Amino acid sequence: MGFMDSFKKITGLNSDEGYESDNDYASEMPSALNFDDYDTPKPTIKSSKMMSIPATTHLQVIVVKPEKYGDAAAIADHFKNKKTVVLNLDKTNKEVANRLIDFLGGVAYAADGDLKRISGTTYIIVPVNVDISGDIIEDLGNVEDF
Repeated sequence: MGFMDSFKKITGLNSDEGYESDNDYASEMPSALNFDDYDTPKPTIKSSKMMSIPATTHLQVIVVKPEKYGDAAAIADHFKNKKTVVLNLDKTNKEVANRLIDFLGGVAYAADGDLKRISGTTYIIVPVNVDISGDIIEDLGNVEDF
């Protein structure tokens, strides 16, 4: 008996009590696994909440001929409601017309819209969901202000 055997005996590490061999459980193991006994997991289908968005939305164009600066609030309200506004300033005083353009330009800018001149004294104010394009818009870049 060597030193290690006597050490194991003294510390109790040498005893086979409480030790279970792997062979004790060999008889309990199934001889073959049968995969047919297991249910195949079914994929779960989650219903997504879909919302259809109409392809065409109702766009409205408002034509206004303001006579005084007090009309600016009503014009801004139309624009705030996502309506395109055509502003005809033919009969408007030059000073009032300049103030209206300044005010409505600020309104359009604040709402990410756009204000463009479409003829000498006619302007169009469009919300962010409307694009303006055409040759006349590009040609008017050279037209002088009132």
